[in-house]
Parts: sequence; C-alpha cells; structure tokens
Amino acid sequence: MSVIPEPNRIGTVLSGAYQVERLIGEGGMGQVFAAIHLPSGQRVAIKILRGRFIRDRGIIDRFLREAQAVTMCAHPHVVQLLDTGYADDGLPFMVLTYLEGETLVDLLYRKGRFKELEAVQLLTPIIAALEATHRAGVVHRDLKPDNIYLARNLGAAQYPVLMDYGIAGLLSDPNDGLAWNNGALLVGTPAYMAPEQAAGTGSVDPRADIYSMGVLLYELLTGSSPFQRESEQATIDAILQEAVRSPSKIVPGISPAMEAVILCAMGRSPEHRFVSMNVFGAALHDALQQPMGSAALRQYPLAERVIASRMAPPAPAPMPGGPVVRGAEFADKRSRTVMIVLDQQGGGSVAAAPTSAAAPGGPAGGRSRAGLIVAAVLIGGTALGAALFIAMQYLHR
Repeated sequence: MSVIPEPNRIGTVLSGAYQVERLIGEGGMGQVFAAIHLPSGQRVAIKILRGRFIRDRGIIDRFLREAQAVTMCAHPHVVQLLDTGYADDGLPFMVLTYLEGETLVDLLYRKGRFKELEAVQLLTPIIAALEATHRAGVVHRDLKPDNIYLARNLGAAQYPVLMDYGIAGLLSDPNDGLAWNNGALLVGTPAYMAPEQAAGTGSVDPRADIYSMGVLLYELLTGSSPFQRESEQATIDAILQEAVRSPSKIVPGISPAMEAVILCAMGRSPEHRFVSMNVFGAALHDALQQPMGSAALRQYPLAERVIASRMAPPAPAPMPGGPVVRGAEFADKRSRTVMIVLDQQGGGSVAAAPTSAAAPGGPAGGRSRAGLIVAAVLIGGTALGAALFIAMQYLHR
C-alpha cells in the first residue's frame, strides 16, 4: 500500500475558525497540533485523522467514537472536547483542551514512589472522573500513568486530567468497534490489564478500571509494577497465573489497610473487587484515617484476609486460555498500548506492541518522556489506529 503524504497544515485555518500553529504530537492514527481559535484567541489542541485513513470507514468511526466517549464523560478532570469538524480534505478532527505540564508517568519516573497521602490526593480527582465515566456507560480500558496528565495551566500546580479515550468501550454497545475477527481482540496496556481483559474474553465492565486503578496505586506506592515482565507474553502470563506480591514486602511502611485496598481492587475475580469507583475512593480515604483497617473495609473478605495476615492472599488457581504472543510490530513510539489479535483457540499474534520507550521495569525503570507542552490527547486513539492498520495488513498476508 502506498503511503499518502500528510498535507502541510501549518498556517492553515480549519473550519474557518482554527489557525494551526505547529505540530506537537503524532501517532499512527492522527496528528495533534497547537492552534488558535480565531474568534476568541484561545489556544487549543486539534487532533486530526491521518490522510491514509480517509476511505477507511472503520477507523473513521473509531475516531468519532472517541469524541463521543469524551463528550459522554463530561467531568472537570476528564479532557474536554471543545468542538469537532472536518478539514477541507474531508478528514475529521477534534478540538480539545490545550494542556501544559507533564504526565503522571514522567512524575513517577522522577519521584520514584509516593507517600500514601500524596498518592490518594493525586488520584482522588481521577477516581471521581472514572466514576463519572462509568455512570455515563463508558469503560476507559487503558488506565495507566501515561494517560493521566498533570496540567499547570488550569488553575492548580498539578491539576490531574484523565485522557486517551481512544479504546474506551460503550457498555450500551457490545460491538463498540473493538470487536473484530469473531470478537477475539485484546487491546490495552498489558501491565495494567485486569485478568478478564488479559484473557481476551471480551467481557470487560467498570470493574476492569477498578483493577487498573489498583495496579496504578501499587505502582505509585512501591515504585514498581506488580506484573510488568520482559515481554508481553510474560506479562500476560503473570497476570493470569501469579499471585500479587504484597506491596509491604517492597515498602514495609505501607499500612495494612492501604495494602488491603490495593489487593482488594486487584482481586482476580471482578466479584472480589470494590463495587464502584466511589466505594474504592471511600476505602482509600478510610485507609488513611484507620491504617489498621476499618469495619467498612473488613466487610470485603479479600481485604479482611489481607489485614488479618499482613500477607498477600493465597495464590488463586491459574486462569486457562490466555493469549499466545508470537511476534511484535511497533506502531507508535510514544505509547505502551498493544493490540493482540487472538485466534479461536486463545492464541494470538501481536499486531502492535510497545517500543523501547517503555522500559521493562515500568516507569520507575524507564526513560523520562516529559514534555512541557503537550496536547490533552497526544496519544489518544493514535496507537490504536496504527495497531488496527498493521493488524489488517497482517491478517491479509
């Protein structure tokens, strides 16, 4: 397939209102530009689909679905969609909040790990944003520190913003654009996937985001990822077959209650996790007030066992039928998001995988990717678009 050159958009005006200033990010699916809204003088970020997808209805629909998901999840700590439109060449674009600051993964790299109070204060707005997301009927499906932006231009020194709804799922629509090849499609960032997502079952609900938030909290408090391994295959196998190492074995000062909250959020079965993001957030604040555990937290059997034993719960039985990773092709040098196309027996082939920009040890062991001025959805759905494009080429060889 011939490569369609991208038009030079610098200096052009989109929809008669947005003057493009400069390119600030790009990926396999789209490009992100800094622009000025001419009527108001406001600086915005514009994400526009790449030219090679202009005739690909599936990718255009996925691009528009991201805009729909962001609109449905209106919340002060969710990236804001300001406008949508079409360029003169027919390519769709989104106008989003322009942010200055850094991602949480960059801060984690510099800081190493957080104290309990610091972590809870930082994550509380994101938990509220995810509760709003779930109430709107959307599952984020790719929660990770890369997708939490700490803005400095929104009235606070560190204003957390949840971004990248490129692979978000709509609970009202089982065929939400990620079902492909008989529904056997695994999309996300392996180290943060819930077991049911890593197993490629196709059944993912808001409790998958609760699991990912547990992984994120684990990482903030210990400076290490619970399941990140040297390859996608090893990471997925660890999620499905290994018990979580107790955070207190890495950082002994972590309180029993906080450890119980983390491991309860990361329950192997969705039924063992907190029932909602609101309940998870309440448990976090409760753990700060009562470090040895409260009656509210002890009502969860998994949390009760953790508090009582000060050890991780017994290793659950391994989950069968995990995907088999047979190869990898790189699609986007900025994202850790991977897409694995599974066969009907549960095996699969990686269509797009993370690059060396994400070190095997997670953010605490990787290189900083800080950028002082970036778009709210610098990655957004871009990695998914490239992954889908490469996967289609792979399947049609």
